[in-house]
Amino acid sequence: MDKQLAVGWQPPLAQMVMTRIALHSRVEKMRAESKGWHEEHKLWKRDIVGWLKTQRRIEALLYQLERELPDYREVAAHLSDVIEDHEVRLQEHDKLLSRYLEQKERDATEWSKLEKEHERQAELHAEVQEEHDAFRSAYIGAMKRVERLVKRLQALCSSS
Repeated sequence: MDKQLAVGWQPPLAQMVMTRIALHSRVEKMRAESKGWHEEHKLWKRDIVGWLKTQRRIEALLYQLERELPDYREVAAHLSDVIEDHEVRLQEHDKLLSRYLEQKERDATEWSKLEKEHERQAELHAEVQEEHDAFRSAYIGAMKRVERLVKRLQALCSSS
């Protein structure tokens, strides 16, 4: 069979030129693909840097949140104890008032003691109320700061 008539046959020089063109084209495609991979690597590294930065910001916010709360638990526990102590004294005072009313003969000296004790209870109640109001104000302020920190935390988490 004649080589020139065979399908797909090309003279050696033309075949070499086509092979070089095809090779060059393939190499260029590989370079372009490789360049794309390099660009993706840069984007991935940028993602990681951003994620780590966000994590550090979240950790800082969590630290701030944590610092806002513990002191208030101790103060709340103390205030609760103060209220309970006052409640016990007040219950005792109520019992004395009831007993006084049940007496057939009421002593003026005893009445004077009850009035003084009642004034003392009023003073104690005012002191406890003052402590409660101060704590309430501090607590509300702290919760507003916590709320702002939580909103910042939510914004950080939703933006990443």
